[in-house]
Amino acid sequence: MSLSTTDAVGEVYRVALQDALARRLVTDPEWDRYKAIVQEAAERIDAEREAFRRDYQVRLSEARQVVLREHTARQLNLQAPRGVQPTPPSPEKLDIVAMNRVQIDHDQRIAAIRRDEIDAYRALRTEIVARETRQSQATDRWQGRFRESFNRTNAISPHDAQVRTRSGPSQS
Repeated sequence: MSLSTTDAVGEVYRVALQDALARRLVTDPEWDRYKAIVQEAAERIDAEREAFRRDYQVRLSEARQVVLREHTARQLNLQAPRGVQPTPPSPEKLDIVAMNRVQIDHDQRIAAIRRDEIDAYRALRTEIVARETRQSQATDRWQGRFRESFNRTNAISPHDAQVRTRSGPSQS
C-alpha cells in the first residue's frame, strides 16, 4: 500500500510527536502511560491487519453486494435514453470496485487507530506541559525568595557604607 501525501505527513507527525514526548517524559507514571499508548495502538493495528487477512473474502463478498445494489438501484432523477437497457457491471469490474472499497475501508480503520493514538499523545503532552509549568512556577517562586534573602542579607546600611570607604587623603 502506498501512502498518499496526507497519510505520509500524518505518519511523520505521529513519529515526531512520539519522539518529542519521549524526550520530555520524566516520571514513571508518564512513561507507563506512554508505553501503554504505544502498545495499545500496536495491538489494535495488528488485530485489524489480522482481521483483514482472515475476513478478506467475507468483506469482499459484502462489498460486491453493496456495489451491485448501488448499481441496480433505481435512479429517479436520471432518465435513460429510449431503447437503452441498464447493464449490470461485469464481474471483473464488480470485483475491482469491491476490492478497492475493502482496501479503502481497511486503510480508514488503520487511520482511525492512528488518529486515536495521536489524540492520546496530545492528552499526555498537555499533562506534561501542565507539570512543567507547575515546576517552573515553583522554581521561579523559590528563586525569587532566595534572591530576596540574598539581597536582604547583603544589603549595606548607609552607616556601613561610610565606614567602608577609604580614609585618608583624597586623590584629587
